[in-house]
Amino acid sequence: MNGNLLRTAVATAIGIAVAFGLIWLAQYAGNELSPAEYDLETGEILIPVGSTVALVIGWFVGSFAGSWLAMRGSAGTGAGWIVAGAVIGAALYRAVTLGDAWWIMALGAAVPLAATWLAQRAAGIVAE
Repeated sequence: MNGNLLRTAVATAIGIAVAFGLIWLAQYAGNELSPAEYDLETGEILIPVGSTVALVIGWFVGSFAGSWLAMRGSAGTGAGWIVAGAVIGAALYRAVTLGDAWWIMALGAAVPLAATWLAQRAAGIVAE
């Protein structure tokens, strides 16, 4: 029992690290291709569509890869869904603190859930 719990905890931690690393890479690429601009008149930061699309792609790729890795490493589905929860939590925190539109918040929850569901199917692991 203790070995399986430790294996799941390690797989979860590695999956979260991989997910957030890939999300960071997607955000970095999006900001390099389409940097944000500062509006001097209003004092707002204008985030272009390209950066937002890169972020959503990062949520998907990061959630999929991190969840798949966690599920394969733990030989169960729970670790992958914890990774999805971590990504959703970070996405919603980002959306709330930056005052994003409601649809960004909705995507912040829906995209990681869909990616993790697909990762579970790709990992070939039956739900616990």
